[in-house]
Formats: sequence, C-alpha cells, structure tokens
Amino acid sequence: MPDPGKLGIKGGRSVFDRPVAKIGLAFLIGIAGAVIARIVAMPLPYLLGPLLACGAASIMGAPVAVLPYGRELGQAAVGLAIGLRFTPVVLIAIIKLFPLMLLSTLLMIAATMIAGLLLSKLANIDRRTAFFATAAAGLAEMAVVAHQKNSDSDTVAVVHLIRVALIVTTVPFLVTFFGEDGGIQPAHIPLRGEVLPLIGLFGAGVIAACLVRRWKLPNIWLLIPAVIGGTASGLGFGPFAVPSVVITIAQVVIGIWLGCRFRRSLLGRLWRVTTSALVTTVFLLAVATAIAGILSTITGLSFVTSLLAVAPAGVTEMALTATAMHLDATAVTAFQITRIAVVMTTILFTLRVFETFSRRFAAAD
Repeated sequence: MPDPGKLGIKGGRSVFDRPVAKIGLAFLIGIAGAVIARIVAMPLPYLLGPLLACGAASIMGAPVAVLPYGRELGQAAVGLAIGLRFTPVVLIAIIKLFPLMLLSTLLMIAATMIAGLLLSKLANIDRRTAFFATAAAGLAEMAVVAHQKNSDSDTVAVVHLIRVALIVTTVPFLVTFFGEDGGIQPAHIPLRGEVLPLIGLFGAGVIAACLVRRWKLPNIWLLIPAVIGGTASGLGFGPFAVPSVVITIAQVVIGIWLGCRFRRSLLGRLWRVTTSALVTTVFLLAVATAIAGILSTITGLSFVTSLLAVAPAGVTEMALTATAMHLDATAVTAFQITRIAVVMTTILFTLRVFETFSRRFAAAD
C-alpha cells in the first residue's frame, strides 16, 4: 500500500486541504492557461487564458482557490492606469459624450427587462429573481440586493457569472475580427524616477477604496484609484504610467478569480438556469452590438470601441480589452461606469417598472 506521506496526505488529509496549496494550484493552472493562450495568439491571452483554464479546472472539481483581495488589487492597478490617462483634454471629450452614455444605458436597461422576462419563461423562475439576474450591474451587488428582496441569490449569481464570462470571452474575438488596432499607444515613460510616485498613488487608491467600502458603492476598487489617477493627471503631476508588467499580472489574477467562480455543484443544480442564461446573454450581446453600431455612427467612435463601451459585462475586463487593442479605454470606462452607476441608483425604481410591465405582459399572454 502506498505511503500516504508520499502522496502529500498526512493523517488522512490531502495537502490541498490547505488554502495556500489551493491558491498555488490555481496560479499554476492560470499561468499555464496564459502561456497557452499566448502561444495560440488568443485575444487578451493573459485574462482569457487563466479564465478558461481555471474555469475548466474548477468545473472538473480541482481544488483551486483565489488569492484573497487579489482581484481587488488587480482592479486597483487597472483603475490607476486608466485614471492616469484622464488629461483635461480627454475629460472634456468624455463630458461631451455624457448624454449618449445615459441614452445607451436606458436602452440597455430596457433590453435587460426583456431578457428578464425571457429568462423567467425559459428557466421557470420567479420574475423578480430573473430581473436581478439580468440587470446590467455587478455580480456581487445584484446578488446582495436580490437576497435583501427575498429572491434566489444563487440563481442571480450564476446568471451574472455566465453573462460576464461569455461576454468577456466573446467580445475580444469580435473586436479582433471586426476591428483593428486603435493606435493609442501607452506612454513610454522611464520608470526609474516614477516608482515611488506610482507606489504612492496605488497605495492611496487602495486605502481610499477601503475607506469608502462601507458605502456599498459599485466597482470601488477600480473607480477610486481611477479618480485618484485622473486627479493627479489633471493637476499636471507626472506624466506617470503603470508598467505593462503590472497590468499583465492584474489580468492573470482577475482571470483566475473569474475562472474559479465556476463550481460544478452549483452549475449542475441550476442546469436549466445555466442554459437559459446562455440564451439571454446572446440576446443582450446582440442588442449591445446594435446599440454600438448606432453609437459609432453618431459619435465617430470606432465600432469596436462602442461595443466595449456598451457591452453588459465587467468594466475592468472591457477596459483591459480596449487597452490591449490600443483603443480609447477612457471612453470605454466612462460608459461602463455610467451604466453601472445609473443601474445601481435606480434599481428599486426599475424593479417596480419591471413588475408592472411583467404583470401586464402575463395578463395579455
């Protein structure tokens, strides 16, 4: 009989019962996924490779776990990098687009209401749960609100996870197929004299995000560092630029986090919800594509930039895709943040509108 000690088992316990071992395994799988994705020339390889590899491993039951606060620190790095691009000229251009940000948000809210009705029918779940599951805001925020309103937070989390993962893995391919390099190159700034200011800005962003966390604001780990970076840039400090290697590490950590969220037990228990979520996600992506086409015609933004701006997925992932394609990441971030802010601040009013609309729809059916 094999010696349990040689198998990494002591006293009947596996070495992977330890959180550190699970985190280490997730990183090994994620880094391997990133390398393979890079070799096969996959779009956004450092995000999609770890996402797909860790997602597959987690679904197959591998003992993987995420690094505590890894995703939050990765978001802070991305937020700071984007914020440092908000020069006064860029900020003025973004402000001029604000009415279109609101219009595209309203169109997407209407689309998510239709998706909610569709999900309720296909998955045979109550309409309130379906509403929170398709709302175009963050997974964690919607799951919490759903729980507060006595809806099925597990179902809400699964649908949001599938939507974000599907869009994050699909949109980069669409961007690569339909678009071309945007030509916006990152600033080549000598790092030697900028290390301490960058560390200071990053630290300030993380500390500020921790302080405002109690306010339950959406996407604070990206938004607050972006505001701090934008303030520094707008006041004429710098120029500073977050090193590309830091953004690469952030992508790997965020990809691992997304992949490890998939659990075979939860997806299996909610199989009908899972398949229905795929259908509603395709619908929302089609609507986003149509809105992007209109937005591109009106504003002169490229189609792919417009698609990243209105796609109902994570702001961090869409901003990273824009950065990788050398597109206007500031405009993408501004559109995404506007949508999430509007959805979060009007969610209860929108719920009442949805319930009134859905009752009339059910009566007419």
